[in-house]
Amino acid sequence: MKKEKHRTDISIKCGKVTDSFEKLEMLCKEKAKNLSETIEISNSEVISVPFWTSEIPELICIGNFSKSEGGSIVYELDFSQSTL
Repeated sequence: MKKEKHRTDISIKCGKVTDSFEKLEMLCKEKAKNLSETIEISNSEVISVPFWTSEIPELICIGNFSKSEGGSIVYELDFSQSTL
């Protein structure tokens, strides 16, 4: 089954532009894990969520959330689009 990609009004803010990229990656992974436990997604959709720094908004990564065949929420974080 093909998954349809949808954008939402969800966005995550974490860390500061002065934080190391490793720290920002860790914070994004924590926030993504928490979101995956609460977000509701249909079987055929992918929700893209931007992760931003808190004070000065710089894009850290994009999280793509979807439902696995087993029914659990899974995600991938794409750091290639970062503006840092």
